[in-house]
Amino acid sequence: MAKHCTNDTNKEEIGQTVSLPVLDSKHSQTGMKSKSGAPMMGRTRMGRWRAIVLTLVNLLMIAHLIQWAIAGTTIAPIEPSEAMETLEVGVINAGAILFLLTFLSTLIFGRFFCGWLCHMVALQDLCAYMMNRIGIRPKPFRSRLLIYFPFALGMYMFVWPTFKRVALAPLLKSASVDWPIWLKPVESISQYSTELIVDDFWATMPPWYIAVVFLFICGFAAVYFLGAKGFCTYGCPYAAFFKPMDKVAPMRIRVDDSCEQCGYCTSACTSNVRVSEEVRDFGMVVDAGCMKTLDCISACPNDALSLGFGKPAFGAKPRSPETYTQAQAKKARRYDMTMGEEIFASVLFLWFFFATRGLLDAVPMLMAGGLAAIGVMIVMTSIKLFREQNARLYTNQLKSKGKLTVKGYLFIVVALGFILGSLWSGQAKAMRWRADVLYASSDIPTSVLMRPEFQPSQAQRKRAQSAAWAYQRGDSIENGGMGWELSAEHRLRLSYFLSILGRNGEAYTQLERVIEKGQPTDQLIIQAGQLLTISIDANPPEGISRGDLETLKRTQLLEMYQHALSIHPQLHAIRTELARSAFSVGDLEKAEALWAIHDFDEDPSFYLAHAGYTGFANNMIETQELYAKTAELALTLDHPAGMLIDIGRAAIAFRLKDVALDMAQQAVDHESATALTWLAAGELANASGLGELGTERAEKALTMPGIDRPMVQARAAGVLAKPGNTNKARKLLADAASRARDPFEIVYIAQGMARAGLSLGDQQMLDQGMAFFEQVTKDYPDLYIIGHDYSSMLFSVGNPEAALTEMLRVAQLDSTNPVLAMRVADIHRAMGNEDKVTQWLEEYENRKLMIQD
Repeated sequence: MAKHCTNDTNKEEIGQTVSLPVLDSKHSQTGMKSKSGAPMMGRTRMGRWRAIVLTLVNLLMIAHLIQWAIAGTTIAPIEPSEAMETLEVGVINAGAILFLLTFLSTLIFGRFFCGWLCHMVALQDLCAYMMNRIGIRPKPFRSRLLIYFPFALGMYMFVWPTFKRVALAPLLKSASVDWPIWLKPVESISQYSTELIVDDFWATMPPWYIAVVFLFICGFAAVYFLGAKGFCTYGCPYAAFFKPMDKVAPMRIRVDDSCEQCGYCTSACTSNVRVSEEVRDFGMVVDAGCMKTLDCISACPNDALSLGFGKPAFGAKPRSPETYTQAQAKKARRYDMTMGEEIFASVLFLWFFFATRGLLDAVPMLMAGGLAAIGVMIVMTSIKLFREQNARLYTNQLKSKGKLTVKGYLFIVVALGFILGSLWSGQAKAMRWRADVLYASSDIPTSVLMRPEFQPSQAQRKRAQSAAWAYQRGDSIENGGMGWELSAEHRLRLSYFLSILGRNGEAYTQLERVIEKGQPTDQLIIQAGQLLTISIDANPPEGISRGDLETLKRTQLLEMYQHALSIHPQLHAIRTELARSAFSVGDLEKAEALWAIHDFDEDPSFYLAHAGYTGFANNMIETQELYAKTAELALTLDHPAGMLIDIGRAAIAFRLKDVALDMAQQAVDHESATALTWLAAGELANASGLGELGTERAEKALTMPGIDRPMVQARAAGVLAKPGNTNKARKLLADAASRARDPFEIVYIAQGMARAGLSLGDQQMLDQGMAFFEQVTKDYPDLYIIGHDYSSMLFSVGNPEAALTEMLRVAQLDSTNPVLAMRVADIHRAMGNEDKVTQWLEEYENRKLMIQD
């Protein structure tokens, strides 16, 4: 009988080499063998069958891609990571279904999916096969701590979103703690939907050039540096779920008494499982790394191994505790690093992961995990080169008799490249992260920035300067930074901070870049137009008349709209604005030409925008036909209720009440209707003169999920508030204002409450609204524009003395704002204080000069 497998550690080689004395057996199967006679890794009859299956899997993936390219629509990506969308926003897709089925199958059969159906395993096995062909057996990089990273990644992907929603958010809410600004907010899922068919198959995937690099790094480089299934060991998050499930799976590799401990099974295994030791100690394979490739069964010369049902690995006890203890002691010696080195390597891994995830705004999370693991192996190996006399990586001699070889120097250069590259990308990411946190903490709505009376406080200016500097530092070298090109989203945020600082020309330039390279919305184009006109007002051509200045602004605005539409023809609201403008100056041909396209024949938003033009042109027959076409196409969407409400809102603007009511009814009748749908339908009913119907719909909305948000609750109160029936609306508004955390939300609710109380004759509602307004002014004294609005509200409710006091307060605090000086003059004029009017008009002129200087 042969001796048990022994571990012979070659001190000069990176990784551990396992020496397996083998038996000459007449039962040995044919196939490629090593010099010792054992079958080479994966080179068994079962391995060939598995190679055929994995090849078919990859061919099916290619066929899926080709089918989408031809048809333009296809089944959603069958990729487990897509399940994140299900957990975060409630969209059930093909990836989520695959993940669930794989999860359930692993509970029973173990990790068959990993070994037989995973395309990444196919690539790793191909690399291992190619290495074996040239006489190199992939050697596993063994770490105690890094193996837990995939578990952490899996928890982040598939548990963290749900934990935030069902545990963290309620906990913070009950403790009256605001949501951390650095943490991505979570939205409640009011209803689940399906998205099994998609038009853009590649929407959730990285660019093709990144995908190719990803496959090379995680499918090939990971095997060379980390061993067979190296990416599975250190970078795959799905293992976080499949490994624990494998422990309770009743189907396992089991052994009978004919085993002679020859080690053939371990030699053939591509999953880095020491099969011979497992079956010796437990009578079955208990290692959750086993992917059921069945190579071990095929390689066994005595047919001692089989696949069968029985006791699971969970709770399994060793046959011989003494032998098992000895095996565990050997296992501890197989690790490539000391515990101190492990801790350093773990910190290094986390840094590499942070620095590479999102690199160039393109590197995906799984690729970052693979890169981090490879980087750690290379750096730790390079460190060992300075401590040991001899070292090699496979056939590459890196150091001999205390001297580095050329290959050794090149290896160190690669390690330095990893470190320097991570420092470059890490600082760029840190700059973006710092600015993103400042953006998340900013409480000034974009609409407020565009108001002439807005001026930032010193604290707001300081935050904006810090954020703008950080974004610009993280930008590409060509743009004066030390990173790479800012994404469209980051340019939009940079524009926001530049607007706070009053650098509107620079802010507009950033939005121009978003228009050129991003995917701007209609609202963003309108915002860019506002910045453009503000910039022209701030720096008008010398000697231009008021009328010519207005003409110049209008001309440049329309040119910008036209340019944006030429790049992004899906900007249908901008198309409507251009058509209306052409119609207004009598250029009917130009207006009609904007709609003479057929690229959006199945897009309901195109027909809705077209109706916005025909309604403006007073062609109501065509407008109603277009609304009907829009509704027809809307019903083909997964969530048509929102589009139907949009039709109703557009129709009511043109006094087409019947159309508006019909759309609202269709919207609430559809299964996709939410609380917001019912509220919007109630608003349309009120606007159509059907107050009772509006109330019924608002009452329905109050029973649905999502109604507890302050702004939504305020909308419900707006629908319910009617003459002689204000009690419930008043209570809803008071509750919404009390629970709102954003100061501008409180202002919105308080203004609505005061105005409703004034118009409906409810003094209690008016007083409560003004009290909330006064309190938010006191709570946020540095938000001067809130004080300005409070003063305006005091004046409108008939309290000019208090209005003057408040306006004087903010005008004196914001001592460089000319608009506030003008507002003080206006109130004095209304009160008949002409001497004060003159004084504050002079102050207005002085402040204007200060800004110009």
